[in-house]
Amino acid sequence: MDMKDLNELRSEFEQMQQQVMIDQACADGSCEMDAPEDYPDYLKAIYAEIMPPVKSGVYFSRWDLKRMAQQLDESFAIDVRERMFQKFMQWVATPEDFRAVIDQFSQNMDMKCAIYKEYSEKYPATKEIFDAKIQKTENAKKYFEKVYREFFTEDGGAAEA
Repeated sequence: MDMKDLNELRSEFEQMQQQVMIDQACADGSCEMDAPEDYPDYLKAIYAEIMPPVKSGVYFSRWDLKRMAQQLDESFAIDVRERMFQKFMQWVATPEDFRAVIDQFSQNMDMKCAIYKEYSEKYPATKEIFDAKIQKTENAKKYFEKVYREFFTEDGGAAEA
């Protein structure tokens, strides 16, 4: 091995070492350089609390999102649910817009809860399961109201606290 090969090997080793150090330092996600998002953080929170059926008790399909948006004279293509949710929420510019979105989600939830109630009446053994889903849905609606108070009212929800 000549000196040139040894220097190249040393250089590659140092680069590999630096990459390992960077990877370890950024393991907690603090170094990620994602493109800035053009919607507020509360939308991430809503998505995390409302969209997963395990938390909200109902599943919002892509078609549900599309129908809800159409009720508000908005339109977008069928896509991944998260992107559709983001496109739907980009429409929100005023407290009245957000109230309209809450109303659409609430109507959709109520419709699905009516089906849950019908099933629990027809099949009493499932009542416990559907009652839990209905309770989660009620909690999700309360969460929407909490977000509305915190981000769209002048007192920021302080009167309710």
